[in-house]
Parts: sequence; C-alpha cells; structure tokens
Amino acid sequence: MKASYREIEEETGYKENEIKNFTLKYILIEESHGELRQQYVYFGETAHSNFIPSDEGELYWIHKSELLNLNISKAIRFTIQHYLANPDQTNICVGAVTADESEVSLIQWSTVKPTSSF
Repeated sequence: MKASYREIEEETGYKENEIKNFTLKYILIEESHGELRQQYVYFGETAHSNFIPSDEGELYWIHKSELLNLNISKAIRFTIQHYLANPDQTNICVGAVTADESEVSLIQWSTVKPTSSF
C-alpha cells in the first residue's frame, strides 16, 4: 500500500493522511500482446478538490455517471460496470479478461473471501 500512496502523492499531491478508506477493491488480469498484465484497483476518499500539475496529463474530477464515456481500456470499463452494478461489494473482486468464441472481450469475476485452508 505504501507504493500506492507514494504514486498518488506524486501524481496528485495528496498525502497519505489526506486519503480515507483506502482499500483494494479489484485485481485485474489480462493478456495483451503476449504480456500478462495485472492491475490493482484501489478506492479511497478525500476532501480535496484540487490537484498539483502532473507530467502524466491533466487531472480533473468527473461525476461517476460520466465514467463510461471515457476512452478507457476494456478491463477498466468492465471494472467500472461491475462497481456501478455492485456498489456495496465489500470483498476484493478478481477479474480475468478473456474472449468468447467470437473473440468478443468479456470478463470473468471471482470474489476473494477469507478461508481457513491454512
């Protein structure tokens, strides 16, 4: 989590103590051009409304109803759709991006729950 906080501060200027309820919500797995990619998607809250200038591009807030209008990867689009349909989900969800017989991308979701196997 420390690396995530450092990245957030580097790109937004928000310090760790300015982010509340910071939790891992999604782990995404996708193969693209022979490379296996993993993405960790965290959610958090802040009272801030301004960002520092960033080399990554312009940062700005948008309403969640506009999220699916963005030019985003299929994995992130599937994740946003899942979150909007399941806003009260408390467990970590793992999504594996795959394709059906017609080569149409889809995602298979699984929920991580505590076990007693060890």
